[in-house]
Amino acid sequence: MRKKIKERYNDKYFDSMWDHKVVDYDHNQFPWYNRILSVVQEVKPSCKSLGILHKSFDRNEIVPLRKKVEQFVRTKEFSGWVDDYLHHIIRDSMSDYMIQSTPTLNFVLPDQQKHGSLLTFHTGHLTAYNNGMNTIWTPVSSAYSTNSMQVVSWEDSKKLTNDFMDQKLSMAEMQRRCTKLSYPVEIRPGHAWLFNQGHWHGNVNNTTGVTRIGLDIRAMSKGTDYGYRKPGSYFRFPGDTVEVPKVDTDRRWIVFNDPAGDYIGTMPFYIARSFIENYADQLGIKPVGWHNEYTMTDWNPHLEFFMNETEVQGIALLSMHGLSSPINRRMELFELCVDKDIHVLFCDENFLLDSREGLGYIKKCLEFSNQ
Repeated sequence: MRKKIKERYNDKYFDSMWDHKVVDYDHNQFPWYNRILSVVQEVKPSCKSLGILHKSFDRNEIVPLRKKVEQFVRTKEFSGWVDDYLHHIIRDSMSDYMIQSTPTLNFVLPDQQKHGSLLTFHTGHLTAYNNGMNTIWTPVSSAYSTNSMQVVSWEDSKKLTNDFMDQKLSMAEMQRRCTKLSYPVEIRPGHAWLFNQGHWHGNVNNTTGVTRIGLDIRAMSKGTDYGYRKPGSYFRFPGDTVEVPKVDTDRRWIVFNDPAGDYIGTMPFYIARSFIENYADQLGIKPVGWHNEYTMTDWNPHLEFFMNETEVQGIALLSMHGLSSPINRRMELFELCVDKDIHVLFCDENFLLDSREGLGYIKKCLEFSNQ
């Protein structure tokens, strides 16, 4: 593990564009502050400024507020704004890329460490991001001093990572070392901060008395080893929107889980199956049964049986990435479903395969990386 993460700091992955670079944008064209404030005021009309948000909301109300804002962030309207924004920021530096489906909104309230909401120093590599995934950090309100993100240089980040892994340092010690080596990103709305997944960054205790909200959007270039952050799920294509699909609940549905591949590893079957069942239930699907693929197989014989030898009309799967068969075999099975008018629901991707057009989208997602 230590060798693997150190290899990610090879200078061949270094790109000066993503080395703590500031990029300007037109604040009137992308008024992030007003857009986020409008959602906050739907909950608390009395909140007149994001900087004093902490005076209108109790600490235990922040997580529900973030969830409400995230719902807005996932809308078609907001996704379109993000598409335009990334095109403006990235321009020609990435020719073929995917966009984080749900941009991250970080709320940094005053004295957040005491309340257990401190975002400690970390790197993207430690949170399942890889080289080829880059971050556009945009403060929604003014970021300065201790309310802002604190960042560490590339060279110091490499040394910190070596020490962290070799010495198995505690996070308290890493927080101390990073705080000593870091500096605050002090930029206003109208500026974005670009960095890569190797930079150590995080927060210190906010002593400014002012709340700061930051918008994180990541872009993934084609061919990236995506790991946990999968195309169609965590990342979407420009122009796409992550929306809960409308399904035909009158069809004869089954829940099908595939534990035979690497997707869920050694996770107990019932945990993955429960996720599928809960998602299906939210859509109003009442499955007639649930089944598992047989372990020690890599061609999905059990799944194929239900496609060919039953009158099933809908199959709920965990993910298009979750089958143990290779991509060409998966596409054969999905094409079979289209030919037989069997709808396939991919829960993790919020995607319903109900037409031949959907096959192209699935293939595009599965083939976006070389892994």
